[in-house]
Amino acid sequence: MIKETATVVAVNGDTVTVEAAIKSTCNACQAQSDCGTGVISRALAPKTQQLTLSTPMPVRIGQEVTVGIPEAGILSASVWLYLLPLIAFIGAYSLSISLLSSTAFTHELWAMLPSGLITFFTYKLIAYKLHRVERTKYQPVLLSQQEHSAVER
Repeated sequence: MIKETATVVAVNGDTVTVEAAIKSTCNACQAQSDCGTGVISRALAPKTQQLTLSTPMPVRIGQEVTVGIPEAGILSASVWLYLLPLIAFIGAYSLSISLLSSTAFTHELWAMLPSGLITFFTYKLIAYKLHRVERTKYQPVLLSQQEHSAVER
């Protein structure tokens, strides 16, 4: 279980909205001042992220809680969203090259158009499947609440 500390920002019955700070590894890197990636991530990346989840635990606005997401869910979602579209692209590109080799369109760029379209639709189909069918597998859960919140200090 991957755990993160978050702050409750809204409570609506059994639904809780929490806000967590996004941590970047760029802050710990020694090449931070010379790296373009670090500059871009500090300038463009959002500093916080909000999640809405349901919980039977009573919480208050401003209270710090621990939110968890199962590792298995993150790993399987990563395979679905990264590996399968890559396989679809390679397969579609190979098939396009072999089909186009018998025509006048023998340049490799002509195979990119159908490969890109198939990869895009594969990604959209996988995203739809993950959103509709396996929503509970990837849903963050409220694990615990801390006794001392930022409001009480």
